[in-house]
Amino acid sequence: MQTNEGNRAGSLAHHGGSALSVQRFEEIDSTNAEALRQFKLLTEGEHCAPSALIAESQTAGRGRRGRAWLSKPGAGLYLTVTRTFSLEPDALQGLSLVVGLAVQSALISLGASEIKLKWPNDIIHKGSKLGGILLELRQVQNLSHVAMGIGINIDLKEQEALSLDRPTVDLTRIIGSGIDKETLFVALLNKLSEDIDRFIVHGFGSFIVRWNEADYYLGKRVTVLQGQEHFRGISCGVDATGALMLKQSAASDPMGSTGEDTMLRFEGGELSPSLRPEGD
Repeated sequence: MQTNEGNRAGSLAHHGGSALSVQRFEEIDSTNAEALRQFKLLTEGEHCAPSALIAESQTAGRGRRGRAWLSKPGAGLYLTVTRTFSLEPDALQGLSLVVGLAVQSALISLGASEIKLKWPNDIIHKGSKLGGILLELRQVQNLSHVAMGIGINIDLKEQEALSLDRPTVDLTRIIGSGIDKETLFVALLNKLSEDIDRFIVHGFGSFIVRWNEADYYLGKRVTVLQGQEHFRGISCGVDATGALMLKQSAASDPMGSTGEDTMLRFEGGELSPSLRPEGD
């Protein structure tokens, strides 16, 4: 069942100069999937109304590379924010990182400590995954309709956490019981409004320092997976576009080169590589 509501008593910041429409679902396949369906209803040249789609549970929640996202009632916050941008897709490359920074700031404002980010789209607490971000885009001529999906673990049952393929954590273990989902929802939307407006005006370059301070893997040895290829080196943060910079020493060059260190650059987006600690 879906319910619609407008901006509640001014509690939500405007997005793109417009009041945010809030759509609530008790259960849905995926808030991102619903956002993409709504994009298809837009006429050519029409902007989508800035909206927040929030669900109590998802039957087909997903992350990057088609991975399933555990979305049981009460286990987490499942949210998609939709916006239309008059920017080329290349100019939006750093947007997923900006969304991650907004999520980090909102969580810290609510008392969560030691929240870090993993390039390009994971929310991390002490090495365990707290949440994830999935951006999906529909390009129509010069307009980019973007679904910004956010999933945050709030209260995973022990058995549910054990069934996942990586270490996970939830806000209940970080902050304690009594997490108010509505307070979290509002904090996320307001911080997103602030950071996205800054991104539109100044680009990702204005977020580099902030991202590198939040980067859990900065300066660590990592393996970057891209297709069937593995690249090992030192994570050196991101550049002005949000691309990951990986330094490979000449000594570790698989071709046996004895020259200088090299810097590799990996772009974000759907085809972006995943990153993990070396040896995992």
